Amino acid sequence: MAASEDRSADTANELTEPPAPMSFGERNVWASAIATAIATVAYLVVVVPRALASPVDQVDWVMPMVWAIGGAIVGTIVLSIAGAIGSEVNGTITTSVWASLSGRTGREIAPLHEEDIRDREINELGERTTMSIMASSLFMMLVLAIGDADSFWIGNTALIVGTIGTLAGAGVKIRAYRRGF
Repeated sequence: MAASEDRSADTANELTEPPAPMSFGERNVWASAIATAIATVAYLVVVVPRALASPVDQVDWVMPMVWAIGGAIVGTIVLSIAGAIGSEVNGTITTSVWASLSGRTGREIAPLHEEDIRDREINELGERTTMSIMASSLFMMLVLAIGDADSFWIGNTALIVGTIGTLAGAGVKIRAYRRGF
């Protein structure tokens, strides 16, 4: 019986407050990570077959890379806006459901669209991770340039290591949002 009493106490506690919405900063981190990953995969889908079919010095990779970088930027903006709209709708629905289940009037739980000190600290932590990986990218590109590597290899090193850095920084930020520092 003690276990069932614990479960009913947990259920009662779940209705005391509605769930906290995802913060503005966390939504934007997710948007950036998703858009960057999709843009990089799209770039690789276009360029890798070309690189396998002909010598790399003849591969047209510049415009696909420009499109991938632009797509990541535009994708991040679009996903951020869609996330904000979805969050507002979800916040309104969650407040209504919580109020009806708990029998109390719901307080507004729509997410704040501003950063607080926690958001800034998490951003700094993730950016340190991203920038340390980006610094290694610069070193690798310098080594490739000194070795007279084709611009294909230098550009692709920048893109791939940049993507790894962005995703690693996003992972650090998401972990900090979800589990704390």
